[in-house]
Amino acid sequence: MAGEMTILGSSVLALLLAGYLAQQYLPPPKPKVIGVDLGTTYCSVGVFLPGSGRVLVIADKAGRKSLPSVVSFTGREVLAGYAAQELADVNPLNTIYDAKRFIGKLYTPEELRNESSRYQFKVLYNEGRAEFSVPANETWRITPEFVGSRLLLELKRMAEEQLGIPVSKAVISVPADFDERQRNYTVRAAKMAGLDVLRVINEPTAAAMAYGLHKAEVFNVLVVDLGGGTLDVSLLIKQGGMFLTRAMAGNNQLGGQDFNQRLLQFLFERVHERHGVLPSHQQDIHRLRQAEE
Repeated sequence: MAGEMTILGSSVLALLLAGYLAQQYLPPPKPKVIGVDLGTTYCSVGVFLPGSGRVLVIADKAGRKSLPSVVSFTGREVLAGYAAQELADVNPLNTIYDAKRFIGKLYTPEELRNESSRYQFKVLYNEGRAEFSVPANETWRITPEFVGSRLLLELKRMAEEQLGIPVSKAVISVPADFDERQRNYTVRAAKMAGLDVLRVINEPTAAAMAYGLHKAEVFNVLVVDLGGGTLDVSLLIKQGGMFLTRAMAGNNQLGGQDFNQRLLQFLFERVHERHGVLPSHQQDIHRLRQAEE
């Protein structure tokens, strides 16, 4: 009997030791949920690594950790990200950007005219909603959430290549001032890309958590988010490790793109001063825009 107990005890010890060694030396489980920042001008995707507790922002094959929020239609294919950005100046009517400004929003015809006057592509009014007219080969009417879905598909593909497993679940951040409709249409874009959204989180809250402030001895946090298309300022209060938005302010017409546009205007003026003409060839404008960036 004593011998049997000794053998049983040795077996249990061996199993415990095997489990310990497996935890120490076997690779950690693959992340199954991606986090997505679907920005106005750039977007990115990351994962939480269970083994190390770190967050990995996923890069593309060129090592770039952000993707331009641009989608271009050529008649043969739909391009997203850097490939689409390259066509922005040579294929302007079929290249859509800033779709996040329009997603889920309701407009009067006059409001939409004012909002869309800055763009070369055509924005149509459809019962209060914005749609994009894409004349590649035949005229298509494209919704903002479809544009978002193409970007999410590209981010999903990047994550799957990096992780080596299929990805179907996501957490997506949105501006704090997005209403329920805008959030729902963002979720709709994710579903079109084959993603199940587990949670929609406010961007200021995501920023505060990224800095570890949910664990720090702070109670009030002011988050200033100067993005590519908007400026958002949010006052957060911490309650039980969670952040609640106390107050918000901002300007949805002020961001990095607006700075770029002013710089481009300055370059146009300098070219005119030196050479007496304004740049008009699309290739020249494209080169100026790249130099400015």
